[in-house]
Amino acid sequence: MTKNRSRKEILFQEAAKLFREKGYQAANLRELAKRVGIQGGSLYYHFSSKQELLFQLMNTIMDQMISGLSSELAASNDPLTQLRSFFRFHIRFTVCGSDLVYISDDELRHLDAGNYQQIIAKRDNYQQLVEQLLQRGQQLGWQVEDYKLLSRIAIQMGTGVLGWYRQEGSLSIEEIAERYWQFFCRGLLPVSQGLMTE
Repeated sequence: MTKNRSRKEILFQEAAKLFREKGYQAANLRELAKRVGIQGGSLYYHFSSKQELLFQLMNTIMDQMISGLSSELAASNDPLTQLRSFFRFHIRFTVCGSDLVYISDDELRHLDAGNYQQIIAKRDNYQQLVEQLLQRGQQLGWQVEDYKLLSRIAIQMGTGVLGWYRQEGSLSIEEIAERYWQFFCRGLLPVSQGLMTE
């Protein structure tokens, strides 16, 4: 997070906290306005309804995840390095934006049908980035039979950190990501190839 956040970024962050604490249905925009320090009516300058707020919140999260992971993967052509970059990015994003990530998953069911389909499409785009790097790895001899299933496993592994990570714990985010990458690789690489580490 940058120090000089826009009003909209602050609204998103506070909305995510409120939705996580009380749930989408129980949360109200008056309380959100109070938390942000503005008049209730001022919220409608940014969002026409609580539903639009939820949709824009999730839409922004998915855009950040897609662009962030795309940038990380573009830094290397090696699938093994790209897989490591995925775990580093995904776990870091999950931990550093925990409220946002929690809402994008737990409150998905509250989106209207049209909004739901748009967010699901973007989630599929994010997953496809992981599928594609697994396909590239398969061409190098990785033991990949179901790209879609493995990509979901990798994503859920990373997101699962949210349930137990503590900043005061013995492992840093980077160390956790490294161990997840190594564990995942052991199921992909042929025994004769072994796990390459730096």
